[in-house]
Amino acid sequence: MNSHELAEKTAGLASRVNNLAVNQTGKESRELLQEQNRLARLAYAAMVKDLDEENEAYQAALSGLNIAIKYIGNADQQIEGVAEAIRLAAKAADMVETALKVAAM
Repeated sequence: MNSHELAEKTAGLASRVNNLAVNQTGKESRELLQEQNRLARLAYAAMVKDLDEENEAYQAALSGLNIAIKYIGNADQQIEGVAEAIRLAAKAADMVETALKVAAM
């Protein structure tokens, strides 16, 4: 594993969230697009940070991203799962933010 994995997975989740957003309407679509934008910004930030892949916050962020990616990978086929997809994407974004803050210390 290398320190770019966080940036790559964050960008990958942003892409999946965007794909899900285009299949939704109204509030859910707007929330998904907001999370997609947030994740895209975090992916760029992660690209330029010197991240410690052994750090607990980094590992937690990867775990959160993997969970969200796995769930959202199937969410486009289960409309009832959109709220959970939004929650998981937001939680993963929070974890990435934490990892970036730890790296800045």
